[in-house]
Amino acid sequence: MKFRLLAALLVLVCCALTGCKTIEPANGTLKDLQQWSMPKRVGSFSPEYEQRRAKAAMVQWVEQYLKHDYRVVNQRFVLTAPGFTSNAGIGSKAHQYVTQTLGGTMQVEGWYDDDNYMMFLWRFGDSSPRYVAFVVANNFLPGTRERSLVGYFELTSSAKR
Repeated sequence: MKFRLLAALLVLVCCALTGCKTIEPANGTLKDLQQWSMPKRVGSFSPEYEQRRAKAAMVQWVEQYLKHDYRVVNQRFVLTAPGFTSNAGIGSKAHQYVTQTLGGTMQVEGWYDDDNYMMFLWRFGDSSPRYVAFVVANNFLPGTRERSLVGYFELTSSAKR
């Protein structure tokens, strides 16, 4: 009994002192991609409660634009700094990170885009492929002092494929 208590206490102390993580977050890849492509001065993480409609619209656009062949399984959103307009620059940095660090290949050369959004889509692996998308809104969000929404998505093939 004393041994179990001592072992539990030791594990707690170890985790408290070293800040160890027992479970890696599911969207660690998306967080790393966001931090690489978008420095803090360019934008900031957008919590779940913020801009819900705009985020839902972006997810819906991604799935519809890809003809429902893919579905979003993880997401991370950032609001750009007020007045920031160099979306192609952060897209370029995202592309560099995904291809050089993660080993992804772009599905289509260049941007998927329409009047509302621009998107890059990459694929990882062969036997059980994963997909990551980088999406930028082409317009500023209303009431945000000229801030744009940027989305980082992990996708999977839909069952219908």
